[in-house]
Amino acid sequence: MNKYTPQQIIQQLSAVIDNSLAKATVESYVEMQQRFLIGDWAPSQLNGGRLCEAVARSLFYLDTGKVNHKKLPGEICDYLVDQKQPHTLTTKDRHHIAKVIGVVYKFRSDRGAVHISPVHTANHMDSVLILHAGKWAFGELLRLAISQDPQTVGEIIEQLVQLEHSLIHEIDGKPLVLMKRISAPYEILVLLHHSTSNRLSRDQLREFCSNKSPNVATAITRLINDKDIRPVEDGTLVITPKGQKRVIEEIMPKLNFKK
Repeated sequence: MNKYTPQQIIQQLSAVIDNSLAKATVESYVEMQQRFLIGDWAPSQLNGGRLCEAVARSLFYLDTGKVNHKKLPGEICDYLVDQKQPHTLTTKDRHHIAKVIGVVYKFRSDRGAVHISPVHTANHMDSVLILHAGKWAFGELLRLAISQDPQTVGEIIEQLVQLEHSLIHEIDGKPLVLMKRISAPYEILVLLHHSTSNRLSRDQLREFCSNKSPNVATAITRLINDKDIRPVEDGTLVITPKGQKRVIEEIMPKLNFKK
């Protein structure tokens, strides 16, 4: 089976739909996966919403041949299921995907991922729903759009459904980084980034890290010197914006498809 990179999928889609829509769709899908891997539930839900918005606009293009950046996803879904409008896509293709897009786009807002909610906070189960619904919608778009033989489209979609697990498993408040052979600095940054308050004590880091304590201590010193983390008055260590940027731009892309 060939390995398809995000850029190759963008090129495939761009042969059928507007390049900006293809780029937005693939990039939002990749970032949604990366955010989910790192345990960022709210951002993964936000990216799920962006993915469905991009998929909706791409479907509108496939159905009408027109780019529309003004209609909201809900309006596009209403158009897609409106039998009085002229359509290129079949009824079943339009109706099923419109329902999924509508659920994801509304759900991620109602569950507090878009607006601060006193009732709900983003969590793993919510992100799982949006991740898999978004993955299905993306797969359907590829099936409908890519002008390749069925086997090629099947290979691409099959690769999309292989990612099933988060990078971090947490039980009773104790996170575990699931990736093997992760370096101590990377593991510390991932754990701090995952923490609700973005801070942990040195004892907690020693407990949660799979790396040996001497390596953890050395990595903490190095990360403080590099200003990726900083100690605060209560003795805990906090990840800095520089450290968070490193997690998102340097660490997550390297971990994305490694088990």
